[in-house]
Amino acid sequence: MIRAAVLYFSKRGRSVAGLAEALAQGLRKQGAQVDVIDGGKEREIKLTGYHYLAVGCDVRSLIKGALPPELAPSLSHSGIVAGKKTFAFVSSAPLGANATLLQLMKALEHEGMVVRYSELLSKPADALALGQRLKLD
Repeated sequence: MIRAAVLYFSKRGRSVAGLAEALAQGLRKQGAQVDVIDGGKEREIKLTGYHYLAVGCDVRSLIKGALPPELAPSLSHSGIVAGKKTFAFVSSAPLGANATLLQLMKALEHEGMVVRYSELLSKPADALALGQRLKLD
């Protein structure tokens, strides 16, 4: 059985948590065992035992694509993540979403993860459908 983790970083009042839960539901429909992890609240994140990772965040800057400050330390202290197949996602926003997604992919690749797919997600229904379609193996 494939073990997957959906790791998300969200500001207060943002919809990334709902997107992460819907994505996890879609992955479970494929038969994967999925854990949803709030990277902003969890301090001891261990990702070594997972086969597939989905990492997402919300838009923090309109132009630069700033990432959550806790993202880089969380990834660097989360165990062995190099070579893991990864999906990067960002909650859709009128400005800054593409720049944020690009910065997120760079941060994941910096840790040695293999970003196989990336997407801007606007609603949980889209995340659920995408979770059912993602190629986990």
